[in-house]
Amino acid sequence: MNDLNKRTDFLFTEKNFWTGLASTFTMFGGTAEFNTSNSGEEADIKAISSDWEMVGEDFKKAMLENIK
Repeated sequence: MNDLNKRTDFLFTEKNFWTGLASTFTMFGGTAEFNTSNSGEEADIKAISSDWEMVGEDFKKAMLENIK
């Protein structure tokens, strides 16, 4: 898994200024699309994998800080 996919908000929408601004004018529900998967099982696998990658990064960071 590359570094761009390592994050804890994997299944949520991408947030930026323009989507936030557009949401203030939305009257009948949100226009933002969530990150999609072909099945619930695939979404779970992606999310859990991403979570464990982040746990690994936290352990690596903690170990490197304590070595110094």
